[in-house]
Amino acid sequence: MIGVKMKKFFLFAIFLFGISQASFASFDYIAGNVRSRTMVLATTAIVNGIDNIVVNPASIAGINKYEFNISYENLYRFIHSVSIAGGYGSSYGNLGLKYSELFVVGDHSDQDSIITENTRLQTERVVQLTYGLDFNDNIMIGTNVNFLYLEQKLIGVTDNNNIYYTADIGMIGKIYDRWFMGISITNITNTAINSSLNSERYYLTRKVSGGLTFKPYETLITSFDVSKISSQPTSFGFSVDYDLAKNLFSIYSGLRSFPTTFGLGFRLYIKKLSIDYGYSTVFNLPSRNHIQLSYTF
Repeated sequence: MIGVKMKKFFLFAIFLFGISQASFASFDYIAGNVRSRTMVLATTAIVNGIDNIVVNPASIAGINKYEFNISYENLYRFIHSVSIAGGYGSSYGNLGLKYSELFVVGDHSDQDSIITENTRLQTERVVQLTYGLDFNDNIMIGTNVNFLYLEQKLIGVTDNNNIYYTADIGMIGKIYDRWFMGISITNITNTAINSSLNSERYYLTRKVSGGLTFKPYETLITSFDVSKISSQPTSFGFSVDYDLAKNLFSIYSGLRSFPTTFGLGFRLYIKKLSIDYGYSTVFNLPSRNHIQLSYTF
């Protein structure tokens, strides 16, 4: 019986290692932002409140008064993520607070080879504090301060529990009547985390993104995005967001070059409540499902 469970555990460990190398490392995926995720993060120049602060913190300027959302995402069957966020807009600037959690569930074997089923093998918790200013609807700036907590359970080593912090900055400007330009830089602190397997340090992803958004109609948003991560190819993304029925139902989609990603989703409005569902897929990896509830007042 133990042999079967150990085999199951090691198969899972191999699977987890493979997808982490192909898709994201620690804190590369911050939960929530369902609309932005489904639009493959090609939203650098879109202002839509706290839902987009992972891409560009200047997006916090899109909050009118109060905004609240919760989300759940299923990533690759064993990996789950949840988030809860709230924002407040005022004449002195907009504030946002978001809590995100990503966790991997599987069987764990301790140093005595005792198997614990359906336990959390890795948990990543992120608290984001966001502040942004809007200068006459023409220039919007924002910043995130992110507090990161990493908890890992690994075979034959002491559990790895550490706290880190990073910061992001961003700006969105209105360049013509229907044109917007945005730029953002994540992890300007160049934060590194300690490896639980050896004495090496791993630097968290630092990404520079630029975007251009065009609104040909009030109900249609198109956006082009280019981003660069050190040692990786330049990535290009394109997204659209279309209101089929204003304040009732909208659809959105996105396509990115690296990693090859496609997303399709919709938003249903029920007065001040909105429901988002998104489906996204990354080349050679299982598809992802995202759902979010938002309330604006």
